[in-house]
Amino acid sequence: MKLIRTLKSASSSGGFAFLMNKQEVDWLLALLKIYPQMDSSCHKLTTTSAAEIKAEQETLEESMAQYRRDHRRKLDKFLASPGRFRLEAPDQYRFALTPEQMEWMLQLLNDVRVGCWVKLGRPELEGVPKRHLTGQAARDMTALELSGYFQMVLLEAFKGPAAAS
Repeated sequence: MKLIRTLKSASSSGGFAFLMNKQEVDWLLALLKIYPQMDSSCHKLTTTSAAEIKAEQETLEESMAQYRRDHRRKLDKFLASPGRFRLEAPDQYRFALTPEQMEWMLQLLNDVRVGCWVKLGRPELEGVPKRHLTGQAARDMTALELSGYFQMVLLEAFKGPAAAS
């Protein structure tokens, strides 16, 4: 995935165009297909389990569940729009995003990345004990790494074409 154009002008909010090969398109679509990964119960008002905040915690979890359902519907509509991945050349697809769509895409990818990290037991970079990966854990690890890759490319694009090259 490579930034090919940044559109910024006084008359528009700008946008970003990326060139992706078929494998990258498939990877991105696979990641977006598994959104959301974060469970609503991951969000806590406090680390203690005080009974007096039970109603507030339930409200938070319901709000987060609704937020994810809304974003899932928005994502489905976004991906269904014609020309989202436009064929430019053999095995080369153009993927265009507005700045607002870029920020939203970063949020979605972060949900996938953090959700997979939580499912993997919140491993640290250093001192991770070696263990046998199950099929699901291997898929979660792959999704974690791929979502990080796409996040990095999108964040670099905000810096401009010279930084993203």
